Amino acid sequence: MSRLLTLLAVLAPVVLVPTSGALAQGYPSKPVRMLVPAAPGIMQDILSRGLAEALAKGFGQAVIVDNRVGADGVIGMEACAKAAADGYTLCNTMSGAIIWNPALRLKLPYDAVRDFAPVVHAGFFDSALVVNPAVPAASVQELLELVKAKPGAVNWASFGVNSTGFMYMEWLKRSSGAQFYHVPYKTQPQGLQGLMSGESHVAVYGLSSVAPLIKAGKLRALGVTSAKRQDWLPDVPSFVDLGIKLPLRTWFGYHFPAGAPREIVLRMNAEIRKAMAEPGFRESILARQMITPNDGTPEEFDAYIRTQRVEVAGLIAFLGLKPE
Repeated sequence: MSRLLTLLAVLAPVVLVPTSGALAQGYPSKPVRMLVPAAPGIMQDILSRGLAEALAKGFGQAVIVDNRVGADGVIGMEACAKAAADGYTLCNTMSGAIIWNPALRLKLPYDAVRDFAPVVHAGFFDSALVVNPAVPAASVQELLELVKAKPGAVNWASFGVNSTGFMYMEWLKRSSGAQFYHVPYKTQPQGLQGLMSGESHVAVYGLSSVAPLIKAGKLRALGVTSAKRQDWLPDVPSFVDLGIKLPLRTWFGYHFPAGAPREIVLRMNAEIRKAMAEPGFRESILARQMITPNDGTPEEFDAYIRTQRVEVAGLIAFLGLKPE
């Protein structure tokens, strides 16, 4: 009997358990869906579609962009959180959805840390503090002095109390005592039109939106939110130069639903970084959209997010904002 059992054990089929390397090497074996919580044609979408095309070439599988629009990214992030954690749903994320929504909304259908696995921090979308050329100020300091001399006479345009521009204004008001008059607009194009017409005087706008107007002399830039000066604006200081170090830079990144296999996370990280390093991609996507690329590991992205959450909580407390 013992000899029979031994013989059966020898003849039994061998079950091969795939190693991590084998799983990553065979991935993907079917199309990958890329969830984008933004409308087609805007910066997030353009970046994601460019990456989807590059990833499809690298993987030999289709990468299908799925736009989920609405509620400041909440609809798309909820869909991402509920997707299968098998590596076949990649989610485009940004600072608003991961950092600001949890800080300013009392109820969300997702947890920004628990429900997602960071893949890569793709880059920053920086802005400029701009004024109408009629404003007699050539620097942020001169602007603050003007406002202090004429409280309430200088209008600051924003897109609501949760917008980046509003928070920069409130921080300057509380830090310097300069009393800007707040003018909220429903949409960014409306605000830009108001700034151009002189209806409002100051605003913080994305560089890609205002670059042509700055170059044409229709707006004057007093500072840029990037960590260093822009090559095309060598005489305009960065906010870091000006001592304005706030966690308000808009960033883009990519996550998987929590629980995605570690080896697939690393594979996707490597493929996205490879695509973004290509000169053609940098020129056709990053440079045209004025996105400052970033790099790094999933762990570095996770650490950045956790630091941002702490810094944003401190800023919200300083500004006296209450989650709703």
